[in-house]
Amino acid sequence: MSVPMGAVLPAYMTPADVATMLQVHERSVLRWAAADASMPVTRLGGRVVRFERAALLRWLERKQPRLARRSTHSAAQTAGDAA
Repeated sequence: MSVPMGAVLPAYMTPADVATMLQVHERSVLRWAAADASMPVTRLGGRVVRFERAALLRWLERKQPRLARRSTHSAAQTAGDAA
C-alpha cells in the first residue's frame, strides 16, 4: 500500500492492505487470521475482515523475536553440522 507523505493512515486495514504491507498474498493473510487466534482481527458481519493497524503492528513485533531465534538457531545448527 503506497501512501503519500503526510497522509493519514486508516486505523483499520483490509486483508489486501495487510498483504501489501507484508508482501504476501491476501489469501495468506486470511489463512493466518483463521488459524492463529492471537492475530488481531475484527470480523464485521459475515465476511468483512479488518485489522486494527496498531494492534497488528504489536502482534508482528511479538512474532519477530521468535522468528529471529529460529533462524539464529538454524544457522548455528548448520555451522555445527559443517564442523
